[in-house]
Amino acid sequence: MTPVPPLIIAHRGFSDEAPENSIAAFQKAIEAKSDMLELDVRLSADNIPVVFHDRRLQRTSNGSGAIDQKHSRQLTMIDNGSWFSPKFHRERIPLLKDVFPLLKKDVRLNIEIKPDVVSTNGTPAVELVVQEAEKAKALSKVLFTSFNHQLIREIGEIDESIITGVIYNPITHFRKSPSTLMKNSRAKLFVCSKFQINSDVVADTHNAGYALYVYGVKTGRDVQRMLDLSVDGIICNNPRFVKETIELLMQ
Repeated sequence: MTPVPPLIIAHRGFSDEAPENSIAAFQKAIEAKSDMLELDVRLSADNIPVVFHDRRLQRTSNGSGAIDQKHSRQLTMIDNGSWFSPKFHRERIPLLKDVFPLLKKDVRLNIEIKPDVVSTNGTPAVELVVQEAEKAKALSKVLFTSFNHQLIREIGEIDESIITGVIYNPITHFRKSPSTLMKNSRAKLFVCSKFQINSDVVADTHNAGYALYVYGVKTGRDVQRMLDLSVDGIICNNPRFVKETIELLMQ
């Protein structure tokens, strides 16, 4: 029986070749035939889900200050690409709703909700994010993940059919098994880094009937190890390299 190759999940898009969490990075990831796009979501001051990793703007844009202190209209005017390369100077911070039209029929989306996200209008933050996927009629193609497992549990309470995953934090989740963490948050998928994965983690996850994705995979040796461990998904900055390496190793 031929083994099923793991899904290729583009971490913040094709972030080795374009600015992370940019439309350009997502387009390049799709061109590289990624199975899934991964992105980070925060809320603007007017409670609009925006695609950005850090709490503050400085590292990956020419803006300054906290994301949640800026109106969404302000955020979409900020240069989100020149920090990476001058040729990306036209890139802007995307709103989450801008990403859904990019999805092809065979491409899914992993939305990571940052753990400290809160809304200011009384509507739970996760509800605002889920609503964007609903409006785009894309809910069936979306996976929601977070280091904040309470947020994941809240999504399950909105609709238990929504696919969710918990991301492992070695400090706050120390010595807790994947199956326990997922049961507590009603998630269907476990996510951890390549430094936290081992055969015991895989066995516990798979024996409980859950899937397992690993991030931080960069080298050929990393890819071989993930294949040996039979992980279900590889989250990577260079989806083309990982895809080609898997194809070579599985010949």
